[in-house]
Order: sequence, then C-alpha cells, then structure tokens
Amino acid sequence: MGVNVKSVDNDLVLNFRIDDQGEVLSIKFSENNRILGIQRTHRSVDFLNFQANCPGGLQYSQECKNKSALLLGFVWCSNYEVLFVTNEQLELYQALPEKNILRLNSCLPLNTCWFLWNPETHICITSDPEKKLHMFQLKTPGTITKGPKFLSPTSVGANGDTTSIEQKHCFLTLLYDDLYFCTIRYVKLYNEQNLTRTISFYTLKIEGPIALAHLVILDYQGPVSFSVLDNLFMVHYQSRKVTSVFDIALNGTVHNVIHHTPILRDISIAPFNLFSKIIPSLSANLDAQIPIDLYSANWIIHLCGVVIDNSLGCSWLLCVNNMVFPKIVANHNLVVDFLLHRSSGKSVLLEYCSKLVVDSIEEVTANVDKPVNYKFDGYGLNQRLDQFAFVFKRICEVSYCGTNVTSKLLSDSDRKAPSASAPSCHCSTVKTISKGLYAGSLTFYIISQSEIYSHLFLKNQGVERLEVRKLFRSILIEYIRIFSEHDICVDVSIANF
Repeated sequence: MGVNVKSVDNDLVLNFRIDDQGEVLSIKFSENNRILGIQRTHRSVDFLNFQANCPGGLQYSQECKNKSALLLGFVWCSNYEVLFVTNEQLELYQALPEKNILRLNSCLPLNTCWFLWNPETHICITSDPEKKLHMFQLKTPGTITKGPKFLSPTSVGANGDTTSIEQKHCFLTLLYDDLYFCTIRYVKLYNEQNLTRTISFYTLKIEGPIALAHLVILDYQGPVSFSVLDNLFMVHYQSRKVTSVFDIALNGTVHNVIHHTPILRDISIAPFNLFSKIIPSLSANLDAQIPIDLYSANWIIHLCGVVIDNSLGCSWLLCVNNMVFPKIVANHNLVVDFLLHRSSGKSVLLEYCSKLVVDSIEEVTANVDKPVNYKFDGYGLNQRLDQFAFVFKRICEVSYCGTNVTSKLLSDSDRKAPSASAPSCHCSTVKTISKGLYAGSLTFYIISQSEIYSHLFLKNQGVERLEVRKLFRSILIEYIRIFSEHDICVDVSIANF
C-alpha cells in the first residue's frame, strides 16, 4: 500500500509503502516523524520506525490494556508518547523504538463515547455517556493532568426540544492564543421564535470554569466546513459556493456573550487552474489548464486550511490575501483594525495609509478654487482628518515603547486616559499587538515612526500648494496630539516636518 505524506509547515514530502493488511482507520506520524502509528482495528495500533525519512525495521503492535475495551483513536502527545483513547479509559504509552515496544506510563479509567484533540495545546476533550465533557492536558511527560468538566451544550430542535450535540458538530480551535471548544447548534436569539444556526465558542482553560464567550451567527443552512487562517474564522457553504469571514477580536453585539456577524460575507475562494499534465485524464492536451470546481462535493476542507479533492487526488492550502480587504470594504475603521490583527498586515496597512494620503491630496486640490482663502473645513475634509486620527490612535492603543508592559487594543468606548504620572519614553518604535494575544505571542509586527514618516508625511514632498501644506499641518497636529496622549515621544524627523 502506497503512502504519500505532505506537510503544511515545510516542504517535506515522503513516499513509502506499508503492508496491505486491510482498512486503515487512522495513520499518524509522531511529532519528529520518527515513528508511524497505524490503526487498523478497534483493538490495537501498529507502529513502524523511520530513519532518514524511510521506514526501517519490523512492525510492532500495542493492544488496549483492557481486553474488553474498544480503541476510539490515538494521538501523539510528543516525539515518543502516544495516547490511546478507549471507551473504558485513557492510556498513555511511551514508545521505545530501539526495543520495538511500548511501555504504559499512565492510565485513567473513564467511560468515553468520543474525543477531540488539539496538538498545539496538548488538550484532550472527552464525552461520557452522561453527556459530560472532560478536559485533560498532556504536556508533562508521563502525566495526564485533569482539567474541569462541564455539561455538554445542547441544541434546540424544531419542536422546541433540546438535543445533545454530536462529535461531528464539534471541534477545537486556537484563536488569538486562546483555545475554544466549538459546536454547531440551533438557538433562539433576541427572544425570537425562529431558530438561528450558530457556532458556540467556549473558552477552555486547564484551571478555571468553562465559559461561553462568543456566538458566531451563520447566514445559511446546508453543509458547511470551517478553516482558521491568521486568526480569522472562515465558514464555507458548499451549496452556495461562498465563504463568510469572522474576526472574534473585533467588536460584536453583546448579549451576555459576544454575538458575531461576518466582517465579509458571500465572498468566494479565488479561482485557480490545474495543469492537465499533473492529472492526464483531465485533458488530452497536457499543456492545458483546467479550472478547478470550487467548493466541490469532493472537497474536504480541514480546519488548518488544507483542501483535499478526493476525486482528483490533489490537495491545496488556503491563504489569506490581505491586499483585497481594503478594496472590498468601505469602512475605514474596520480596515485598520482588520490589518492590525493580521500577522502579515503591516505592508498592506502602510500602503493603505499611503493611498489615504494621495486620496486626501486629490480631494483637497479638487475642492479648493482659491488657495489663499482655503480653510480646513467641510464634511469631506474633516472626515479625512478623522481617518488619520483613527490610524494614529489605534497604533498607540496597541503599542508599548521600551517596556515589558503590553496594552491591548481597546474599543473607543473603553479606552482609558493615560496616567498623568506615566513616564515619558524616548523611542521611535511602536510594536502593535493584536487584541486578545498574550504578550509573548508571535503574531505582532512593528511599525516604526520612520515608516509612518516615509509612507505618510513624505508624500507631501514636491507639492507646493498652500491647501496641501495646511492639510499636512493638520495631520501633523493630530499625530503629535495623539502620540502625546499615549506618552509616546514623537520622532524628531516628524516633529520638525
């Protein structure tokens, strides 16, 4: 039996063969790709050692500890630790590849109907026959750490009865470094009689209560699939061939929990073609490019953004094109907040600010007949100035200068005034950190004042018109005012502009 392995994190591609011993229920590599686990039955898992990305040695097996137990599945917790989840207990084994055996490290009796696993946080969620969900963490070698347990959420049926959720309607996902238990269910919103299809996001912490934090409201019925890309939650509607995009860091409507509607709805995955020479059966012309049927019934879209076409035998990786967002969204504040939350949004945000400057210059010069009598007033121009002020304010609200203190992105309604005793800081670098991220998160980028200077204020060079100079003077005043309010010293190149 031939096996092809591809990674979403690197260019590693493996091709090898394993013995054909019947149906394969699950096949998984250890984290270092040194051991391959193959589940063919509900009693045991077969293991095969790898060296230099090639299988070597004899295959060895491990059965469940209890002879009456059924193996629901297995997951790798580390390079050499593997968890067996059975209907009777959790079994944590250590693989000893040099001896071709596994050793039982820990065992926890627990009746289990189904389970979910998140590899980034090493969190396992199990469901018992009493509709309770149990949380476990397997970060410490050889140890199964118990977390809180909570009642399984329910969904409201058409006749008003509540029904239990099923495994196929549940998943675990990381958004802004927080782990969520998510489930599709029908609820009644805003005292309405009609049922609304939603996705409930429950915050999971190994210590502390499990709480419903977010409610994502779906637009349509029918088959759906989900993916998480750069902290954006995407809902793909197969029948309508469209995608809705949600960002839980942006403000929603608060009704005990935060209700979210799409920031983008009814958009589509960008069309793409496949060379027929990759799959010759598509066309007799091997140089032809065949359009791919988007949202095909043969597609399987994974949470990590991997798309597998079962019919073609091909796979792709979805990516976010941040440059499109400012072109299709007219709400200036939403564009700025969206780009501040994207790990790769820096260049797009700076280009957006540059375009804002160019558009402002064109608007000023087009609406002024006599530069001598020019005054910075009028709805359109004041609106432009407000847009610049919002950009500066947002950058300051997510910034810190030379300290270990991180301020999170705040909404207009809850921004606190800076302390009068706060020390001044002498630096020209602003680090923007997305709302909801921990200070140690890697998904932030740096905007220096020199970059702001080159993308905004240098656009004035070569323009001698009085009204344009007054426009930039007003922008500069807003810049200095807002940065001073946040105790951030203005770079001398900008102050002397």
